[in-house]
Amino acid sequence: MKRTTVVHESKKLSRVLEVSLQDKKLQTPTYFPAISSYGIKFSVLEQFYFLEQYNYHRVLVSAYDLNNLSESERKKMFSWMKRYRKKGVLFLDSGLFESSWKVDTKWNIGSYKNLMSQAKFDIYTCFDVLPAETGKEDKTKFKEKTFGNIVESSMFINNAVFFPILHGSSPGELIGLVKDFVDQFPQLCNFVALPERDCGKSVLERAETILEIRKVLNNNDCRNLLHILGCGNPLSMLLFSYCGADSFDSLDWVKSVFNPTTLSMNDFSHLELLDCACPVCTEALYKDAEYSEKALLHNLLFYKNFATQLQSMILNDNLFSYLKIHLGSKIVDQVDKF
Repeated sequence: MKRTTVVHESKKLSRVLEVSLQDKKLQTPTYFPAISSYGIKFSVLEQFYFLEQYNYHRVLVSAYDLNNLSESERKKMFSWMKRYRKKGVLFLDSGLFESSWKVDTKWNIGSYKNLMSQAKFDIYTCFDVLPAETGKEDKTKFKEKTFGNIVESSMFINNAVFFPILHGSSPGELIGLVKDFVDQFPQLCNFVALPERDCGKSVLERAETILEIRKVLNNNDCRNLLHILGCGNPLSMLLFSYCGADSFDSLDWVKSVFNPTTLSMNDFSHLELLDCACPVCTEALYKDAEYSEKALLHNLLFYKNFATQLQSMILNDNLFSYLKIHLGSKIVDQVDKF
């Protein structure tokens, strides 16, 4: 059974964890650039190739997208993934996000299992279930289906880290589902993933939800790792790390450009407006790079440095001060009352 090690705990519920992945180690907080076919102008192969070529050693890929590649594209992708795993951490998501947006009801847990048998991964999620919207009976069936899929999915791969994904139609429903899951399946709580959007409508509501879920997980074991799906806003990552979240993924790295000074997310075309002093924006090596390539590399360097910075601030017990600088005392004080 894979477990994390708590390296350091700091103010509120922030901490640094270390995860052992066979011959690789992973420290949190950390960020996984996600690769997707939905709403992205770069192909799945282009996104993965870029990450590999520039040695970003974390990536989340969609099983649904892999399944929908042509035979030749899938063969190429699997070859690249095999090479990537020698140094990078490969995280497989069930692809529910892409399949639900495309209203593809043919994608199911059997399809997911079949795709997983074709390649190796360091981390994988369960085949998750979207929440029921009406009726007590529907909500009961939703919980039963969610837990059933988690148990079934947990047996797909023996030597990879397994993440159950829990959804909720409201923060209260999500917190309740996590409590029930921890009570019924404490042995499957080592790693847990939640979608950011299910945690609430405002950033403060989401922070409070994450804080409550962190407490629930800590009651089982403080080493349990909490991953937030679809979260790549630096200010949100900063606040949620303070509240006990450990890792994040999103598509933001291919949608925006980031200001390392203000932590703001900007239009993808606005890199030249940032007056950025990072190596990608200032060194001659990248002077003639094509714009999109330069912007994506700038983003990856930002996320790499930001994750390292988060870890350092927690280790040195000064995340709280940094949080006040970027979010203001009023917001931080309100979070401290949760």
